[in-house]
Amino acid sequence: MDDIPALRFLSAANRNALNGFQKFRSVIMDEGALSSKEKMLIALGCTVALKCESCIKNHTKEALKNGIKKEELLEAALVAGLICGGSGFAFASMVWR
Repeated sequence: MDDIPALRFLSAANRNALNGFQKFRSVIMDEGALSSKEKMLIALGCTVALKCESCIKNHTKEALKNGIKKEELLEAALVAGLICGGSGFAFASMVWR
């Protein structure tokens, strides 16, 4: 949590809000019609599309920790870059670093 500014903010501002957010996130990211792996790849693609540097870093780290291959991450980032146009590729390249 130390390297995720939004979570540090929630923790400082309202610990109950942080706990609620983490529970909400867990429910959404659990296995369902989509696997947790697919959801992580979607989340990474969304962070690339939103151009959120800290989100890209954290979602990439979490995905790798959960066994998602670098090639899979790069492909998800490539799709997001395509959807966003040229500027999206600049952010998609952050997964490659």
